Amino acid sequence: MTTPSYRYSLRLLIPFLRALGGVRSSMSADSALLLRGAHPAPRVLTPENIPAGSPFILTVNHYDRPGLGAWWAVAVIATTIAARRTREPREIHFAMAREWWYPRGFGKLVKQPLTRWFFGQIGKTYGMILLPPALDSGEFRGQATFAIRGALALTRGENPALIGIAPEGQTGAGFCLRQPPSGAGLFLLLLTHDRIPILPAGIFEDDDRALTLRFGAPFDLRVPRDLPRDERDAQVARQVMIAIGRLLPEKMWGAYRAEVRAALELH
Repeated sequence: MTTPSYRYSLRLLIPFLRALGGVRSSMSADSALLLRGAHPAPRVLTPENIPAGSPFILTVNHYDRPGLGAWWAVAVIATTIAARRTREPREIHFAMAREWWYPRGFGKLVKQPLTRWFFGQIGKTYGMILLPPALDSGEFRGQATFAIRGALALTRGENPALIGIAPEGQTGAGFCLRQPPSGAGLFLLLLTHDRIPILPAGIFEDDDRALTLRFGAPFDLRVPRDLPRDERDAQVARQVMIAIGRLLPEKMWGAYRAEVRAALELH
């Protein structure tokens, strides 16, 4: 079996310099350059599920490993959506952590501020939605308000922007699905404005080790308005993660194994 390879070529030097300077650029065009270094070439399944002209909120599992950063999956998503769309917008605004968190020492004093600066520049270049790290400690509690307001503004109006988010925030053990942090469901619910559908996608490496992206059918979130806030949050997260799980191999169902199996048996 061929060992997969993900390499960075000199063609990426100019996009990298643009990103360092925070100069606005096309994510899909730069992603296409990046993907020239992917061997085997990524595989995309059921791209016909991507709405060609109408808006959507894309949700996908978080997938990375040593030698395969999460940005490779983002690149596959960005190029596929841009190629499928027949009208603007064609670029997608991804939500990502605004910095890497370190508990103490050199990481806390040096690495964390550097990642905050670098990710900030990346955000300016590609129109990313930068959110504080989701930690149980509550260290960043209340700091997502500005970013959330900006994201909600993007999805208002007659021609809403395309938003992409990995609700889990990080890859689960053994690439298995994990429960999203508190608030992720409500964030998605707000982004839809009760009118924009969710487009689920699953990312994984297939039996031949090719990075594989599978799109599901768009669907509307169904959550009773009279539920308490925490219950609405949990229900939305559950709906979204089950939809993602249905697109993944069984070994990746993780925290949603029983629910994904039940959903597949119903259909």
